[in-house]
This record gives sequence, C-alpha cells and structure tokens, in this order.
Amino acid sequence: MSSREKACRFEVKKGRLYQIGVHRVQDGLSIVSDIKGKKKSGILIYPEGEKEVKIPFLEEYLIGDLYCLFLPGFPYNNFSYLFYRDDEYVTDHYGRLLDSSKKFGNPGRRNAPVKCIFREEDYDWEEDTPLGIPYHESILYKIHMRGFTMHPSSKVKNRGTFAGLREKIPYLKDLGITAVESMPIYEFEDVIYNPSYIQADEALLPFLDTEKRTWEHKVNYWGYCEGHYMAPKRAYAASERPDTECKDMIKDLHKNGIEFIMQIYFPDKIRPGFILDVCRFWVMEYHVDGFKLMGGKLPVRLLATDPYLKKTKLIVESMNQENIYEGCDLNTSFKNLAVTPEAFRYDIRKYLKGDEDMLPAVMEHFRKNPREYGVVNEITSYQGFTLADLVSYDRKHNEANGEGNRDGNDYNYSWNCGVEGKTRKKQILSLRQQQCKNALLMLFLAQGTPCLLAGDEFGNSAGGNNNPYCQDNAVSWLNWKHNTSQSELQEFVRELIALRKAHPILHMEEQFKMMDYISCGCPDLSYHGEHAWYPGFENYNRHMGVMYCGKYARINKRKEDAFFYVAYNTHWVEHEFALPRLPAGLKWRVVMGSGKLPVLKPENDDTVKENDEKKQYHIITAPRTVVVLIGK
Repeated sequence: MSSREKACRFEVKKGRLYQIGVHRVQDGLSIVSDIKGKKKSGILIYPEGEKEVKIPFLEEYLIGDLYCLFLPGFPYNNFSYLFYRDDEYVTDHYGRLLDSSKKFGNPGRRNAPVKCIFREEDYDWEEDTPLGIPYHESILYKIHMRGFTMHPSSKVKNRGTFAGLREKIPYLKDLGITAVESMPIYEFEDVIYNPSYIQADEALLPFLDTEKRTWEHKVNYWGYCEGHYMAPKRAYAASERPDTECKDMIKDLHKNGIEFIMQIYFPDKIRPGFILDVCRFWVMEYHVDGFKLMGGKLPVRLLATDPYLKKTKLIVESMNQENIYEGCDLNTSFKNLAVTPEAFRYDIRKYLKGDEDMLPAVMEHFRKNPREYGVVNEITSYQGFTLADLVSYDRKHNEANGEGNRDGNDYNYSWNCGVEGKTRKKQILSLRQQQCKNALLMLFLAQGTPCLLAGDEFGNSAGGNNNPYCQDNAVSWLNWKHNTSQSELQEFVRELIALRKAHPILHMEEQFKMMDYISCGCPDLSYHGEHAWYPGFENYNRHMGVMYCGKYARINKRKEDAFFYVAYNTHWVEHEFALPRLPAGLKWRVVMGSGKLPVLKPENDDTVKENDEKKQYHIITAPRTVVVLIGK
C-alpha cells in the first residue's frame, strides 16, 4: 500500500466496475468515477463529525476510462463527499442527494461546488411497483411541482413541495387523472445570470446600454437546463429528506391509481449512456412510471428498445419513426414510446378560432393512434398561453420577463373573443367559457392520450404571459380560487373525463380503420355533414360530424359499447346536421356540449326535426358549439 493510501485512514483497493457513482456494496464502499484531471483527481469524503478523508485516483484503479475504487470495511453509513480535479472541486453528476440549503431562486454563491450526501436507507415501498397504464387508458395532467401548490389559495400545509402534491391527490383522483407529468424535479441551477453583468467590468456598468442592464439575474423557474439528474430537488421538499419525501409522494400516487411521469431536459453534449443511466435510475430507485424526454439529440431507439424500460412511458417531442424499431419485435404487451405532435396543438387552435381549410388536418389528428407508438395530445403547455389566456388574448404580454416583450412565441393562434384581456362583459365571458369547453372536447375526444395543463380545468390565467420561464410568483402559480369561481368548467372536465373512460370506443387501443371490417353494416369511424354519410371537406367549411360505432369495442370485454356522434361547429353561424340512422331499438340522445344544446323533440321543434319515413334526425348546432350524442 502506498504512503498516499495510508494517509487516507482506510484501505483502498482497485474496485470492480459496479454502477458509476458512490455505492455501498456488501462488504465495503464502491467508488466509480469518470472525473479526470490534467495532473490529479480524486475524492474528498467528509464523515459526520470527523476530519475529511482525501483519496487520490491512481492509474492502477483505471478500468477503461473509469476510476474504480473499493474501500473494504468502510465504517460510515452517512457522509458527504466531493470529487476534485486539479485545483477544482466537482459535484458528482451521479450524486443522489445534494447538501444544499439554498432557497429556490436565491442567487447564493455562484458556481460554488455542492457536496453530495450519502445516506444508508432501506425505503419501504410496501410492494409498490410502477403502474404500467397503457396510453389509450391514460389521462395526463401537466404540473410544475412548485407552482402547483405554492399559491396560498392551494390551502395545503406544505406549499410548493412533494408533500404539497400529496395533499392534492384526492383532487386529482376525483378529477379522473391517471398520470401526473411534472416539469423537472431534479437538482438544477434555479438562477439565470445576465451575461452583460458577468462579462463587463464593474466600473463600466453605469455606461452600458440601458436595455442590457435591465436585470442582473432571474429565477430559472422551469428548470430546462443541465442539472444533477439523479438528485431530487431539495427546494421542492418540505423536509430535510427530499429523496424520502419524493418516494412517499410517488408511492401515494400509485396507491390512488395515478402514475408519475417526470420531464427531463438533456443538452446535446450529454452522452447517450448517461441518459440511459438516468432513466433506469429513476425507474429503479423511485418507481417512476415514465419520462417526457426533451433535447435535440436524444437516443430514442436506445431507450425505446432497452429491456429495462420496455414498460416505462417514454414521451418525446419528435422522432424518426421509420427506424426506431427496425429489427425489433413489436409483439409486446406494452407500447412504451409516444410522441407529442406540435401540429396537433396548433391545428386545433386554428380550428377552434374558426380558420378555414382546417377540417382534413383536424380529422386526421382526432383519429391518429398508430400501432407502433402512442400519441400524446395537448392544446396548451408550459410554453404558450394557458387555456383561459388562449381565449382572452390575441397577443403575448411578456413585459414582466424583462426582455422588451421579444421573448416567447409570436404565433399563438389565439383569439380574445372581442376584447384583449380582462373584461366584465357577460357576452364575452360566456363566449370564452364556450370556447374553453370546445377546446376541452376536442382534446378529450381525440383518440390520442390527452394531456391537460394544470389549472386549465378551472380557468387559471398567466395574465397573457406566454413564456413565464422566470416568473416564480402569481403569474405561474396556480390560483386555486378559480377552483370555486369556475366550478362549472371544472365539473364539465370531470364529466368529460368520466365519459371518455367509460366508453372504450372513445379511446381505442389502435387507430380506426374507417371500414366495416366486422360486417356489422357500419364502419368503426365515419364522417358526416349536413347530409348523413356525406362529409363536406371544402376549404370554407368549419363544421363536421363524426360517428363512432360501438360494435367495435367492448365494455369490460363483454358488453358492446354505444354509438357516439360528435357535431363540431367552429363557425360563427349555426349549422344543421343530418344524423345517421341507428340500428333498431336505438335513439340519439344529447350527452353534453359546449353551448346551447339541441333537445330531441317532435318534428316541429326548431332545433330537431324527425323524418317519420326514414326515422332520421336533424340537429341544428349553435355557432361555435360542439355537441356529443349517444345512441341508446
């Protein structure tokens, strides 16, 4: 043993290639690291209440390009540590817990290295496992972990934390949510610094252009940056144990039938192997059910075909579908890969506000559900307007971000319904409510997996800010007061989710064929217009009828599902629809809708006419209205 090793107070041997990072093994401590310096590198261990231990990395410890050390009989269960590289201290990017007490958004000491904490823990999962809910049975709900409960109106004990989300589980369950999709919850730098302040000499700051001196630092509220991917964010914990608190949250979600999906952003420089390590870690250690993966160079094929992640949801923003599964067996019980198409978001917005020539694209979006991968649909997201703002603003209002309203997308495809921003005009407010319902009906009646932005169900607003990446305040926090004032909209969402869940024909496992392939006299999906079976896809049309034949689906694998007809009219004038005739013994009934609902009445009624000879019904849909009918 060398003199340098003797100074460490511990026996140090060449280790084996276990997992990268610092891990307790059966008879000692394993240290595997890729930290290399030009002259020297190593690890500093800080046992509780004792002097630090410095262990240099020697060439003899190398396996490939990794230093592999083994400390037999290592006596400490709890300690902190840092790596060093020449004269620089380095935080372990495989560290599972960071020793940071910095408050969220507080600048603190810039670029100061943070120690990793190692703690022995045998967490009791109580036989919990990831739920594995298939995409076609899922209802996603997108949140920001802090913003979801940070507003005082949330009325939770532990605001802005994992524990705070646990307190809201009854609400999520009652709404019908099956999965929470959270923006980044791993450790990331939650402060953004202005380069003009950093690079300029302090004496020159008064002479800099005023526009460049608007801010010194901002809050990085979203967290879409490189981070310490294996450590849950301490600022999101009410306790001193963010790891335990995060596990408690996920375990309680699972007990209530709700999955947890975490968003992770990887810059292009992150190597594919590390991305795979991160995903496997969160599934293994935290029982995470899925990931929304973000970044320009994601190893989608590597992740989607990895045996360990075959039953883990992997959602990406785009991908090359042609070669993802090339040479792989698709006969699997779980479709793990899904894409969130940007085209759905913007095409539906255009159709919602009444743009022409949208019907072909919209109808394709409504039925898209490929066999090879899932489709996760969203109309609103963290970028762009909330649903309430989508129907209240024509233009973005991002002045509070300090960038002269130049940031954020200029193309929102929104419509303010006649007045920009807040108003007391009842007619405008009523139209906005109707447009919100239209959007929600389009989202939940599309065959893809719906993803609801938290707060959209009760009209949460960001005041027209479509890029609140730096707003850790009431702009981004959910205002739960709307939970009461918009109870009618919230109840509408609850009923809509329940309707989708109750009828498998509204969320089929695979895409409709638009054929009568079971010889029942009716195709699984058909389009209609003012005349039954004759859709009008002309560019000037903004109305369309869609019929779902329940004979192609079974409720509880036994009972035939019902027939459904959805009349979409985003035109500013009313339109008449001729409903297809139903099999004997069935009759169309109105289930729900966004505006004035037609009522099935005798022939002379103004809204519904019955042709006695053909037993065919005609309904007249009001302007900017979606109506759902069921054949009973």
